[in-house]
Amino acid sequence: MLSNRRLVLTCAIFLCCNTALLVFFVKFNIGERCYITINKDESIPAVLPENFLSIGIDTSQVQHHNTLDFSNKRFGELAAALAPARVRLGGTLSDLLIFSADENPPLPCQHYVHTSNDSAHPPLECFYLTGSKWTQINEFCKATNLKLLFTFNVLMRNEHGWNSHNALEILKYSHEKKYDIDWQLGNEPNSFHHVFNVTITPQVLAHDFKKLRKLLNTNGYKKSLLVGPDTTRPQEHQPNCLKYMVEFLGNGSHSISVRSWHQYYLNSRTATLEEFWNPKTFDLLKEQIETMQSHTKDYNNIPMWLTETSTSYGGGAPGLSNTYAGSPLWVDKLGLAARYNITSVFRQSFYGGNYSMIDHDFEPLPDWWISVLYKKLVGSKVLNLTCKCSQYQRMYAHCANTKYTSDPTAITIYAVNLQLEKAKFLLNGTAFKSNNLDIDEYIISAPSNNRKTKTILLNGWPLQYESSVPNFKPNHIKYGNHISMPPYSIGFWVIKNTSVENCK
Repeated sequence: MLSNRRLVLTCAIFLCCNTALLVFFVKFNIGERCYITINKDESIPAVLPENFLSIGIDTSQVQHHNTLDFSNKRFGELAAALAPARVRLGGTLSDLLIFSADENPPLPCQHYVHTSNDSAHPPLECFYLTGSKWTQINEFCKATNLKLLFTFNVLMRNEHGWNSHNALEILKYSHEKKYDIDWQLGNEPNSFHHVFNVTITPQVLAHDFKKLRKLLNTNGYKKSLLVGPDTTRPQEHQPNCLKYMVEFLGNGSHSISVRSWHQYYLNSRTATLEEFWNPKTFDLLKEQIETMQSHTKDYNNIPMWLTETSTSYGGGAPGLSNTYAGSPLWVDKLGLAARYNITSVFRQSFYGGNYSMIDHDFEPLPDWWISVLYKKLVGSKVLNLTCKCSQYQRMYAHCANTKYTSDPTAITIYAVNLQLEKAKFLLNGTAFKSNNLDIDEYIISAPSNNRKTKTILLNGWPLQYESSVPNFKPNHIKYGNHISMPPYSIGFWVIKNTSVENCK
């Protein structure tokens, strides 16, 4: 028989062990209790087009004709999985691109483009886009149900301003082949002095857009959108971006169909994993959208797009932008843009660079999987959602995609959990009064919480590309009134049998 002293010691050890286990369980399995509130009579702050989530391919990918084969079958399958969408062919090299229907152009391209000879700004090399490559790009778009958004070269100039002769060649060639295209003119014009040592004022650019609009109207593209001016993101220490946008709209708003700008969070050369998962980084987009919208509110009748956007500028941060490390920023960007009625978001880039959605071997990377899942589950009507939780959980709600479920009351909630703790959410509000909620749950996570992985898990199983239409299988939750997220995860939940009236 144990002595009293030994019995007390044994009980104390037993009690300490059980207390430690209880603390561990609470910390990693219960997590902070959060409350999601959606009411049955919620208003719809925005209704998005089906091509809201769109993609970009940098013009550098067509600089050398053998860089990217648009006719590759697997490449086409991966792109078609994101349809309907737009694909923007743009970027810095757009303003060095010369079109030639001939395979052997008669003149060197330097004959057309005039940039600075300043030794501090060595001139970038212009290049030709041939008729055969242009045909391949457009046939790719038709085959994959992607609408092309093409950026004309605005640095082709003469004493009268923009020289539109080469643009006219593209229009005539495209109209003859019945290509359906929307258009832009110039890429990040407020940065031309930094990139090319050339300055085009917003007033002059507005005049160039007016010239292009007339050219489109008289050459078979009257119904095409003209999107611009594609300035960089607003920043306090660089007020020229906002100034350029406002002055351009003041002179050229009647010529454009869409107000457009570009957004990145971080510098690819210096960005860290901690910055990628820091809530302060996420908040930058909200501040930038609100700044851009407040300064251009006089033009709210013109839709706003993010025509080029990713985690970090300068091609993406290696090992971060094209891994799971960048996925929460992408999901949050989709949610914020939708909430603020930005009606198209172009992910830079679908292919190429360190921020691509597929790699050079045409293998899907994490953000491709997440984008396909988003397209499958998330509908066009945006819902108001109130989430009482920490800054490390960010959450959004839409009516569910009607192609996913025939239930007219179904909603889709999606969220990111930036903590190494489980997060649990109680479904609150009049939308969830039914005792018969039926939930399809899709949890994206990283193996062993390795946030720099290129292989992600769906409900605990690794995702592997086997067909053009992935078969995502959900977890089914019946009669529950809460949802939860593991550490460092992304979640999508399609909740059926709600009382939300505006989804009907």
